[in-house]
Amino acid sequence: MQSWGSGQSRNLMDRIKQYQESGKRLNAHLERMLDSEKGFPDPPTWGYAFTALSAAVQDDENSSGSRLFHTAIKHLEQQEKNSREYSWEFVVFAMQALRCLHGVKHPCVEQLTRYRKKGTRMFNWYLLRVVNKYFDKRLAWYDRVTFRLAINLYTTPEGMILDEFKTRSLQYHAFSLFVLIHIYHESKAEWLKNIIIKAGQLSEHLMMADGTALYLGRGQEQIFGYGALVYSLEYINRCLRALDQTKLEALAKRVLSFQRRDGSFPLVLRRIEPELAGINFSADRPHGWYGYNTLYDYQPFLAYCLLRTGQLSDGE
Repeated sequence: MQSWGSGQSRNLMDRIKQYQESGKRLNAHLERMLDSEKGFPDPPTWGYAFTALSAAVQDDENSSGSRLFHTAIKHLEQQEKNSREYSWEFVVFAMQALRCLHGVKHPCVEQLTRYRKKGTRMFNWYLLRVVNKYFDKRLAWYDRVTFRLAINLYTTPEGMILDEFKTRSLQYHAFSLFVLIHIYHESKAEWLKNIIIKAGQLSEHLMMADGTALYLGRGQEQIFGYGALVYSLEYINRCLRALDQTKLEALAKRVLSFQRRDGSFPLVLRRIEPELAGINFSADRPHGWYGYNTLYDYQPFLAYCLLRTGQLSDGE
């Protein structure tokens, strides 16, 4: 648990409240875009799972009571899951979080919490497999040994978490940090706590004065990384070690300034040639997107991160 002066404490609480309200507005947008029969305008891969999760986080006392939750679950159930390309790691994470962190009891959730994997070799996908095993209480001793060795291999002395050995990506550093925090939440391993703090301090150090933070490597300035970074830094600041409040304020100001009146966010945060709303990769080929990017994977993930950040408590 951290302690601050009264001014810093007010800033912290204001910032946390702003994140929560932003997440609610984004969920309201997602609910408007989610057609009961057709689903989202641009089909997601794991976005229905995270939409259900963000809906449950928003309505924590009645986690499975909202229309958004039920509609997302309906389309999640209807997805074709036999493809080798199905993103099991993300879906299982969302379902496990629904069950383990938010106590949701639903047949679809129970069915999809069982450990399964696509097997993508990037390090962030490996970390998802580790946390999913933690959630499922099936992490064997050799998994723990392999995990610690992997962390040592994929983390630089400065604290950068690599997604591949020869590349640097601030977005995937942030997302890997996000997953490590969830692993720490399950394991409470002291050695992991120190790695998390160091990785968070590196993100803080590399952040520009205006809050720009994801300017290096794959996924530059995408909301996927910003959602992960917001949650990770606020978690560290609130629960592990105080960070630079000026940097945290700048990050919040930058991210939240991109939210549109309808509650939506662009997938890439940029001022020059800003993204139009409702675009997709196949039709529009937007700058800064990859073929696997869709608003309806990344916006639900961002909503989850904003709402979870809004619920953080000291020493969580």
